[in-house]
Amino acid sequence: MQKIFFTCLIALGMSLSSQGFAQDTTQTTPEAQEAPKPTTTDDETFPVAQDPKDVPGAEYVTEEHGDWKIICTSKGKDIKPNCRLYQLLKDDTGSPVAEFGIIALAKNAQAAAGVNFVTPLGTLLTAQASMRIDAGQTKRYPFSWCEQAGCITRFGLTKPELDNLKKGNKAVMTITAVALPNDPIPLNVSLTGFTSAWDSLNKE
Repeated sequence: MQKIFFTCLIALGMSLSSQGFAQDTTQTTPEAQEAPKPTTTDDETFPVAQDPKDVPGAEYVTEEHGDWKIICTSKGKDIKPNCRLYQLLKDDTGSPVAEFGIIALAKNAQAAAGVNFVTPLGTLLTAQASMRIDAGQTKRYPFSWCEQAGCITRFGLTKPELDNLKKGNKAVMTITAVALPNDPIPLNVSLTGFTSAWDSLNKE
C-alpha cells in the first residue's frame, strides 16, 4: 500500500543583534531627561492564558469516548459552542491521512447527521469518496471543494445509516490518490465508543 500523507513544514529563522555604544553620562540631552519611563502592571508582566472556551473560533476537546473525540468550536463566552464528533483516520502504516467529523442536524432535517470528510491535497477528485459500514452497501460521495487544509466532501447520513454506525463494528472510507489512480486507499473508521459519543453530543 502506498500511503499519501502530505505535510507542509515552514521554517522560520530569526536573528537578533545588539550594538553597544559609549556615552558620557554627564552629557544627557533634554529629550532623554524628559522621556517618560514605561510602566507595566502585574497583569502585563505575568499574563494569564485565556480559556479557549471564551475565545471565538478556538477549538478544544471536551470528551473522549473510545476512538472518538468531541471537539467544540467556541462562539464566545456564555454562548453555546458548535461541537462535533471527530476521528483522525490513518492508513495501514499508521500514518495520519484524513479527518472524519460528524455533526448533529436539526430534527426536521432530511438527514439525521452530517459528515465532514477532509482528505489531503492530491486526492483524485473524480474517483469520489466512498463509505461502507461493515458488509453493507458502498455509497459514493463527490468532493465539494479543496483548500489549503485539504479536499472536502460533505454528505448526510440517514437515520438507518446512523443506526448502523451505532451497532456496527467499523466503517471504511475509501479515497484515491492522483499518483495512484488504480490503487484506492481504504481508511478504517473505528466505531468503538461511537454510540456513547453520539448520545453525549446530543444530550440537552
